[in-house]
Amino acid sequence: MRVAPFNKWLTLLLLMLVGLTNYMDRLSISILQVPIKAELGLSDTQLGAITGLSFSLVYTLAAIPIARLADRLSPKRVILVCLAAWNGLTMLCGLANGFLALAVLRMGVAIGEAGCSPAAQALLSHQFPARQRGRAIAIWQMVFPLGTLLGIFSSGMLSAALGWRTTFVLLGGIGLAVVPLILFFLRDEPHGKADSGRAIAVASTSMTEALQEILGSGAYRRLLAAGFLGAIPLNAALNWNAPFYGRVFLLPIEQITIIVALISGVGGALGMFGGGFLSDFLSRRDVRWYCWMPAAAMLVVPLMAAYQYRIAVTPMLSLPAGIVGAILLNCWIPPQAAIAQSLVQPSNRALAAGCIVVTAGLGGAAGPFATGVLSDALVGHFSGPGDALAWSLAIMSLTSLPAAVLFLLAGSRLKADMAAFQSGQERAVGPVND
Repeated sequence: MRVAPFNKWLTLLLLMLVGLTNYMDRLSISILQVPIKAELGLSDTQLGAITGLSFSLVYTLAAIPIARLADRLSPKRVILVCLAAWNGLTMLCGLANGFLALAVLRMGVAIGEAGCSPAAQALLSHQFPARQRGRAIAIWQMVFPLGTLLGIFSSGMLSAALGWRTTFVLLGGIGLAVVPLILFFLRDEPHGKADSGRAIAVASTSMTEALQEILGSGAYRRLLAAGFLGAIPLNAALNWNAPFYGRVFLLPIEQITIIVALISGVGGALGMFGGGFLSDFLSRRDVRWYCWMPAAAMLVVPLMAAYQYRIAVTPMLSLPAGIVGAILLNCWIPPQAAIAQSLVQPSNRALAAGCIVVTAGLGGAAGPFATGVLSDALVGHFSGPGDALAWSLAIMSLTSLPAAVLFLLAGSRLKADMAAFQSGQERAVGPVND
C-alpha cells in the first residue's frame, strides 16, 4: 500500500521537530562550556571529555541495541521514550556542581539521544521510496545544522542573560513540549517494504546475524570507516570553535555565539541540503557519485581549516573559511545515510543507521577529546592564549584525507554490492507483478 503524500510529509515534519530538540540539547554544551569552564574551573581535557568522550562513547554503545529495538518493536515508542529521557536529563544538567556530575548527566542525555536518528531514518525509509530517500533523509538531517544554529544561538543569548544553569532547564523544557505531538500525531509504520514494492515481514534473525548481513557489503564497511574519520574534524570544530574565537580574538560570548552559529548553522545547513540534493542529482548519471562527491569535499577540508585557524588575522576573515569548512564537513552525511538504507533489508534499516551512529559517534568522541588533550599538551609551546587550540584544530582536520580515500574505495565497490543486494532481495520476495 502506498503511503499518502500528506502522511509521509507529516512524518518528516514531526521527526524534524524531534531532531531539532536533539541537536539543540546536544550542541548547547559547545557554547555553554565557556561559562561552565569559568565557574567550575575545568581543564581543556575535562571539557573535551564532557563535550566529546563521555557523551559520544555512551551514545555509541547505546545506539545499536536501541536501533534493534526500533526494528523489532516500534520506532515511535522508542522515539517517545528517548525524547522524554534526554530532555529531562538536560534539565538536570542545570544542577551539576562539578565535572563528575555534569559528565554523568551528559552520559544519560547520550543514551536518550542515541535512539533518535536510527528510529527516525527507519520510519522515513519505510515511507519514502528509494528515488526520494536521499532527499528525504537530507531534509531530515537538516535538523543537525538547524538544531546546532538554534542551540548555539539560544544557549549563548540565554546564558548571557540568565546563566548556563537556567539555560539547560529551558532547553529541556522545550523538548518535553514535543512529546505530546509525537504521541498523538506520529504514525507508526509497519515494518516496511522492499524497494521492489513487496512487503517483507519483521526479521526474526538475531542481532548478530543481522549485523553479519549488513556488514557483508564492502562498500558499506568503507562508508562506516570514512564516516568515523570525517566525524573527527566535524565534531572537533563543533565543540571547540567557541573557545577558539574567545581565546584567539578575545571576543565576548554574545559575538562568539553569532560567529559559531553562522559557521555551524548556516554552513552546516548548506552542506546537508546541498550534499543530499547534489548527490541525488549526480547519482542519476552514476550511483558512485554518492561516494565521489563526499571524497572531493574531504580533500579540501584541511585547506579551509588552515586558513580559518592559523592564517586569518581577524574574526571576519576567519568566518568565511569556517562556513565553507562546515559545508564540506557536513555534505557527506546525507549520501552516506541514503546509500546505507539502500544496501539493507527494510527490517534492518534502523540497525544500519545505528551502525552509522556508532562509527560517527566514535569519531565524535575522539575529535573533541583529542583536541582538548593536544591543546593542553601544546599550551607551553606557544605564546598566544589560543595558539595551542588553533594548532590542535588544524591538525584534527587532517583526518579528512584518509576519509576521502575510503569514500573513493567505497565507490569502487558500490555498483557490485548494490547489484548483489538487489538480486538477493528479488530472490527473497519473488517476482513483482506490475
